Amino acid sequence: MNLLRRRESQEPNVFVDERMYLDHFELKEAPFSITPDPRFVFLTAQHRDAMAHLLFGITQGGGGGFVQLTGEVGTGKTTLCRLLIAQVPDTVRIALVLNPMQQPLELLRTICDELHILLPKRTSSIKALTDALTRYLLESYAAGLRVVLIIDEAQNLSFEALEQVRLLTNLETPTQKLLQIILLGQPELRTLLAGEHLRQLAQRITGRFHLAPLTASETAAYVEHRLAVAGRRRPLFAAEALRELFRQTRGFPRAVNVVADRALLGGFARGLETIDAPMVRLAAAEIRGESEPARPRWALYAGLAAAAALVLWVGLMLRPGLPAAPMAATVPPLPVAPAAATADALSEVHALADDAEAMDVVAGWWDSPGPRRGERCSAALPSGALCARLRLNEALLRELDRPVALALQLDEGRSWFALRRLEAKTAHVAGAQRMAQVPWDALARRWVGEAVLVVARPAQYDGAILGPGSDLGALPPSLFAFAGEVPAAGSQLRHDDAFAASVRTLQQRYGLIADGLIGPETMALLVALQRGGPLLAAGAGDGASVSNPQP
Repeated sequence: MNLLRRRESQEPNVFVDERMYLDHFELKEAPFSITPDPRFVFLTAQHRDAMAHLLFGITQGGGGGFVQLTGEVGTGKTTLCRLLIAQVPDTVRIALVLNPMQQPLELLRTICDELHILLPKRTSSIKALTDALTRYLLESYAAGLRVVLIIDEAQNLSFEALEQVRLLTNLETPTQKLLQIILLGQPELRTLLAGEHLRQLAQRITGRFHLAPLTASETAAYVEHRLAVAGRRRPLFAAEALRELFRQTRGFPRAVNVVADRALLGGFARGLETIDAPMVRLAAAEIRGESEPARPRWALYAGLAAAAALVLWVGLMLRPGLPAAPMAATVPPLPVAPAAATADALSEVHALADDAEAMDVVAGWWDSPGPRRGERCSAALPSGALCARLRLNEALLRELDRPVALALQLDEGRSWFALRRLEAKTAHVAGAQRMAQVPWDALARRWVGEAVLVVARPAQYDGAILGPGSDLGALPPSLFAFAGEVPAAGSQLRHDDAFAASVRTLQQRYGLIADGLIGPETMALLVALQRGGPLLAAGAGDGASVSNPQP
């Protein structure tokens, strides 16, 4: 019987009140509620970076325009938003739009309501609403106040509403924009804003940040933090249970909360003092609506193959004219299923701890310091490596011809390896303990197209985002060969419309946000496309020490 369902069915001696449940685990309150309680906020390095971007945009460096924060469902965008609102100075006025599925007129009215702007009765004109908002912004500016518009779930904005929001950034004095806009949304927002029809809005985005899921180590720290806030003074989840929790949830904080909470309920029903890995698997299966945890895929294949072999053997033994064999006869060895072959091929490599460790390995092949722990590709590093999260297929991977960190989907979950060499049929893969040669087709079946490119940062690049009108003359001309003829020495190259179009084409090809701007991720791609540095395919000059790649 499923113990979690048994507890919820309120059978005798199983259903208890919350106080008994909390006392059993030495807790003062429930640690894994999905409501965004500020006391339980756990900020990883990337969350702190995102918060710093938002606060800087609001209080100092925004100057108007847009700041974009994206992330998958459950990565903590709303929690960061609430924390941001709690930390802004008294000189900031915030309009928070939680339901963006509105027409432009409704959206403007919502913004005015959030800012407590008094409107004439039966105002039904966009011009009247815009005039009222303009007056408020000018008065706020004169009083030394900053006004910020935050739109949550911004991927649901219609084109008309986005265009109306863009027009709000035209409200300005001769020296400063009057309104700072923050767009929070799922990854679809990045795709939406990359569209050609929204290029004017994309050019006004002064800051971008993308929240990734927690790593394995961050997931463990997140769980321990919430337990400590709830009153627990010693470990409650075994080490293997924390690893299993990461595998089951892939590091999404909301999913971690749900599965961990269900695991505690199941552990209490069983009388466990410590939550183990089987309990986490059982809890995750309950959340998915399964009667029992799913078996690894290789076990399913093996079971089907064994059943097929047994049916074939019985059929042969019962054919007319053939003597019956004794029941103790041995079934011939079964062929290894493709999924099992993949796991066996990588079993000796042992996955790296997380994407950051895989990026460190790749950076080492450039003789460059890797990204700092928790550093994400959306921010340039002060020194050392640049990185870019790409979406590739095999053809693009071979075309790029650079070592990368790869995310593979193994039976135990999403795992990271570093790809050093790719030949016609084999790949050289680095894991936690050693490098191994594995069949490429075995690896390719587990690769979902996610790759992180890591390269050495050019000395001339300071991490700035280069956009329309920027002078590109300080950077090596060979970086921009993709745009056409390499400019002659001493000639001036500027970021104009034609150049931006070429940048967008390149970005789209490799799965970056097609905004036409050259930020750290696009710069990493440009470095990879020029000569010098380690190659993925065997070739002359590969493996040279390139801490500062030059043309």
